[in-house]
Amino acid sequence: MPTARTAAVLLLLTAASGCTGGAGAVDPPLPSTAAGVSPRSGPVAGCTDTVDRVTGPGDGYRVVAGVVAVPGSDRMLEPLEQSPGDGPARLFAEWELLVHTDTTVDLSLLSGWDGRAGINWGAADVEPATSVRVVSCGAEPGAGRWVVFTGGTWVIEPDCVPIRITTATGETVVELSIGAPCSRPGG
Repeated sequence: MPTARTAAVLLLLTAASGCTGGAGAVDPPLPSTAAGVSPRSGPVAGCTDTVDRVTGPGDGYRVVAGVVAVPGSDRMLEPLEQSPGDGPARLFAEWELLVHTDTTVDLSLLSGWDGRAGINWGAADVEPATSVRVVSCGAEPGAGRWVVFTGGTWVIEPDCVPIRITTATGETVVELSIGAPCSRPGG
């Protein structure tokens, strides 16, 4: 019977590919050109979420891990009120994240910041998250090597927010002044 044979072959191919479907299905890993960057459970900003390509980070930005640019340590980001009350999405400081072409980067808040802050980049209707994966576009002839994503940081109140940046070459933490300086007494 050809129908039974076809069904058996499809079942075999499904099992061989590791595809199980249903509620227990596991999504394939997110694309990454950066070996060593682990999958995250938060939102993903990709090439379709970019707003520009530039030749390099501008004034007021610092390069982190050689492939990510964030606001400089001396730059104060002013948050604007987004919602009434005292929730973690009350104030929002918009800033552009620059990621070098052909790079995947994970950004996350440090432990203990859930409920106090949020981050996200990409589509205009983004919601605060505790972790975000950014998958940069590939290089294009004649285009800048830095891809620009809009988004930023939400806070419950002005604060110095630490963000962990994980790339293929390692992990670092940057502090961003969101309505409050990050300078610490004594240094």
